Amino acid sequence: MVKVRFSLRRKKEVKPGKEAVLELEREPVTILSVKPEYEVIESYYVYEPYAKINIVSIPEEGGALAYYVEEYRLTKDEKETFEKLVDLLVEELKPAETFEDLRKYVFSELRRIADRYRGKLNLVGGRRARIIYYVERNLLGYGPIDALMRDPNIEDISCDGVNKPVYVWHRRYENIPTNIIFRNMSYLNEFILKLAHMAGKHISLAYPVLDAMLPEKHRLAATFGTEVSPKGPTFTIRKFREKPFSIIELIQYGVINELVAGYIWLMLEHGRTLMIAGGTGAGKTTLLNAFSLFIKPGMKIVTVEDIPELNLPHENWVQLTVRPGYTVGSKAGEIELFDLVKLSLRYRPDYLIVGEVRGSEAFVLFQAMATGHGGLSTIHAETLDYAIKRLTSPPMNIPPTYMRLMNIFAHIQRVTTRIETGKVKVSRRVTIMQEVADYDDYRLIARWNPATDTHELNLDESILLKEISKKTAIPVRELQEEIMRRAEVLRWMRLKGIFDVWEVSRYIFRYYYDPEGVYAKASEELSKST
Repeated sequence: MVKVRFSLRRKKEVKPGKEAVLELEREPVTILSVKPEYEVIESYYVYEPYAKINIVSIPEEGGALAYYVEEYRLTKDEKETFEKLVDLLVEELKPAETFEDLRKYVFSELRRIADRYRGKLNLVGGRRARIIYYVERNLLGYGPIDALMRDPNIEDISCDGVNKPVYVWHRRYENIPTNIIFRNMSYLNEFILKLAHMAGKHISLAYPVLDAMLPEKHRLAATFGTEVSPKGPTFTIRKFREKPFSIIELIQYGVINELVAGYIWLMLEHGRTLMIAGGTGAGKTTLLNAFSLFIKPGMKIVTVEDIPELNLPHENWVQLTVRPGYTVGSKAGEIELFDLVKLSLRYRPDYLIVGEVRGSEAFVLFQAMATGHGGLSTIHAETLDYAIKRLTSPPMNIPPTYMRLMNIFAHIQRVTTRIETGKVKVSRRVTIMQEVADYDDYRLIARWNPATDTHELNLDESILLKEISKKTAIPVRELQEEIMRRAEVLRWMRLKGIFDVWEVSRYIFRYYYDPEGVYAKASEELSKST
């Protein structure tokens, strides 16, 4: 067990220069309080009753919003008891017999030790609860940012150095500062060391850059010291959603509509290939995961990723992830995306899903699609034109003649939309979807209309429907009607409030086995509701 813990306070000497040299106790992390003049926009608990979140409007900053964590504060005596309890836990903690749930084991041992020293440390009532909360928060959790990690509304947490507020990306309020400020550079370095240890990785002055995954699959990027970040250590945590967004949730949020989703559903059933382009934080992986739910149950799926973010309900699914070298700074034993994409072809997948292409693995992916494998992937590009240029340029080097192997290109981006109150907010939208007839020959299938915030689908231009029609002998008109039926099923799930990803996938799978029955039920209930 790594003995790294967060202390609540540090002593710091004031530099000489005045008549007396004072020794002050200064918190290494400042958590600002909500001032009386602040307007509280929203409040909610993330760990009741110990950690509460307040979204506030700050008048002196022109009404700018901020994210304020409100926690129980320990008294001086409670802080001393906290330190003693932590020392006792470290001394008396015995190695666990199993590694299945270490957090649960340590927490049970914490309660046992607290019971044992209840009288000596006066661990009773609310005092006991508060102290145990801080031990859990600092020793088992994420210390000063534990409340942020518990908040399901937070997508990203970013610290730009000391004496600067930690920033968060909130699902409703976007990028806003918090009331948490790291004041001590040494403490911030220790904090990043703990994050690295939690991720099972190494960071130091010799290797000051870290890209890793935390135990809950949150993505961590960090710098140590001032070697590569002159203003001090930094970190960013991109939070992993345990349950991925379902396609119904994305429809509800306006990312796409039922018709566009029904079109993708039909395309993936018939083995068509798809690539999603977008900028950083646009929602590429989220959309890729949601589209993957449309793959027919029983199909062999292989996913290849840098860090495992995809989560599928399919049983016939092989998940592959890259591995760094055995020693820090060495490539010995390293397994890259290129190696895994090559390996995946030995599994004879019906669908090969690559989390993001950016190197030579793209060429192998296109080779796989040329031999009849279905392919799904994302690419970092601000426009579809840039996506094509990236694919055809080093290091990907996809020949232009291969471009038509990627049947559908979709572009997702963050856009500004107006809500009912008239305020502008940032949303994610699939702005354009095109079929690839050939290099430089793209057919517009769907487009987002910013004026009405709606998606428009044009199936008359679809060359893929004609190809599927020739292969299956099903008339194009019937295929178009099938897309409408699937859109109705998706609309029925949305109106019925079926948003859970696993429940949504069950209905999608059920439709494959009994399309008439599922559609009849959806159609009947929709007609009753109208």
